[in-house]
Amino acid sequence: MRFNLTILLWLGFMFCMPNALASPTVNWENLSAETQDVLKPYEDKWTTLAEQRQKRLVKGAERWANMSPEQKSRAKKRFDKWKAMTPEQKTKLRQKFRKYKLLPADKKKAFRQRAKWFKNLPPEKRQKLRKQWKKRQSRQ
Repeated sequence: MRFNLTILLWLGFMFCMPNALASPTVNWENLSAETQDVLKPYEDKWTTLAEQRQKRLVKGAERWANMSPEQKSRAKKRFDKWKAMTPEQKTKLRQKFRKYKLLPADKKKAFRQRAKWFKNLPPEKRQKLRKQWKKRQSRQ
């Protein structure tokens, strides 16, 4: 009898434990007014978002609040460009980013230097190089 009671208590504890150990979600009311303002589009569905997603959104809103107007303008342009991409383009970009993240620090630095060099070229020269690279890719 005592053994059955122990098993029942243990089973009850095991079934209740995931809920007891689950970390609470980010409470909308606890966010600062500025963070709430940035995240306003998510307010209605906030409680349905996964905790990890909520935390990422809060972190992004806090970064946004600390940006200069120029940084905000640049970020908005990049976000608008992202929204305009097709799902296939987004997938391809994510793959490239994952590949970049795996590079050693020295190769990342070299890549950033080449990207900066390319960005500083006149538009005509950049276009010419893009055409050359596309030709090379099509031959491979």
